[in-house]
Amino acid sequence: MVTGSDAGIRVFSEKLPLIPRAMEYAGMGMVPGGTYKNREFREAMVDMGPGIDPLLRDIMYDPQTSGGLLICVAGDSAAELVSALHEKGIGQAAIIGEVLEKPAARIIVE
Repeated sequence: MVTGSDAGIRVFSEKLPLIPRAMEYAGMGMVPGGTYKNREFREAMVDMGPGIDPLLRDIMYDPQTSGGLLICVAGDSAAELVSALHEKGIGQAAIIGEVLEKPAARIIVE
């Protein structure tokens, strides 16, 4: 979403909805090899906060969860969209971050 953009993104790691037991499985080393390739490919544009659990970091780079899972809308529409998604049975819909004017083309994970 930020590649080639004048905007950046802040991700609130504690707000990320996770597949049940994902952390447990990551802790057992059940992490696809593509995770490490994804991290190598994109880590230069990602600023991981110092308190981010390494298992959660692995989950965020997991190729099985890449693509098609994020929707970006105007901030004043986000809560309404999440509510509508919940009403349609998508219970894990959540506001997990925000678009930033700066730093451009960067992802900040807090």
